[in-house]
Amino acid sequence: MMEFLQGVNPRLVFMLVFIGALAALIYKDRNSVQRQSILFYRRTKKGLKFIDSIAKKFPRFWNFYGWAGLAMGVISIPFILFNMYLSFSQMFSTGSSAGGPSLVAPGLSGETSFQSGISFIPVEYWLIAIGVLMVVHEMSHGIVARAEGMEINSVGWIVLGIIPGAFVEPKGEDMLPENGDEKESEDGNDTEEDEEASLGGHWDQGSLRSRLKVLAAGSFANYITAAVMTVAALALFMTVTQPNGVFYMAQSDMPAGQAGMNNGTMYSIAGEDVRYGSDVQNIIEKHQINETVSVNTSEGLFNVTLADRNGSAHMGVLIASGEGYLAAFNDMISDRREIKPEYESSEGLLSWTLGGLQIIALLNFLIGLFNMLPIRPLDGGQMVSAVLEKYFEDGSKAFNYLSLIGWALLLGTVILSIATGL
Repeated sequence: MMEFLQGVNPRLVFMLVFIGALAALIYKDRNSVQRQSILFYRRTKKGLKFIDSIAKKFPRFWNFYGWAGLAMGVISIPFILFNMYLSFSQMFSTGSSAGGPSLVAPGLSGETSFQSGISFIPVEYWLIAIGVLMVVHEMSHGIVARAEGMEINSVGWIVLGIIPGAFVEPKGEDMLPENGDEKESEDGNDTEEDEEASLGGHWDQGSLRSRLKVLAAGSFANYITAAVMTVAALALFMTVTQPNGVFYMAQSDMPAGQAGMNNGTMYSIAGEDVRYGSDVQNIIEKHQINETVSVNTSEGLFNVTLADRNGSAHMGVLIASGEGYLAAFNDMISDRREIKPEYESSEGLLSWTLGGLQIIALLNFLIGLFNMLPIRPLDGGQMVSAVLEKYFEDGSKAFNYLSLIGWALLLGTVILSIATGL
């Protein structure tokens, strides 16, 4: 029995528990849960008062926030469209699916695997990242909608198959089937105060400017979350890790090159650890011209006789490793540092936390950017559609057909990538 338990993947157990809890939640709330095929959703007015209070507390800030989000949305749409064009062009010209779009799915391994078709990240990271992503995304939509004077019809959670989500539904947007209004009265927890929070303008009656600000707000919140998580990860990384060497390039006509060094990572000089570029010069200054020092590198151990340069000893290497935040960020994404000795007892927890912060940041950025792709029903597509509806009588109908083509291309390349991998 013990051998069986030791062989069970804890991430598989975690995923099964999550699916079971999700099913139990849906069953417990079954009288208020609505279903369309494999789509389950639950509308409620809980939380509307909270969203309304935040929007009213800092009106000037949310006005600026809405405009900043709209500016980022306008930049994001051509940016993601151009990148998708490059991706498709490469795939069609080379016949390879490498670099194509990818689904992001929960994985049972501790390793993160990003590739075309389908990518896997550890299941606990996936759940946390998706949870953070949808909360900040939908809250941002809701707050900006209320700041723009629009009515929020409902908020709630949504499950597509086993994929969880959340929504904020401005009245008139018709993002979900309108068959659940009568069930709201069954929810005894909805209060008059919550209903008061839904007072405001209709989505279809809002100005184009206001609608665009609301639509862009979700991805903008994801970008901000990505930035915050990146800063948090970098701060933790710089606190608990240290470089385990510096990258060098040996000059062939200098002592290091003459001793047989080419390029690689330098770990120590004369028994002293080298962690930053400045360490190399500081250590060399302690030694005399013509003195031989041992240099431990990724290429091996070398005995280098120091030469004279302007009256000072030197070994003739170019150091490519830098210091400061940018160098630390590069080391973080390249995983090139080691845990400091004083934190070794917590290495597992620290590594897990660092990985989680980076995954949350990455998914918020990538999914926020993908959401700006100009195809419906993504927010970027809704923004383009709103502009077309305003200035072109039949523009929205034609755009719906273009959206279908876009989805066909995306899903087709994903399926092709998965099939090629198999």
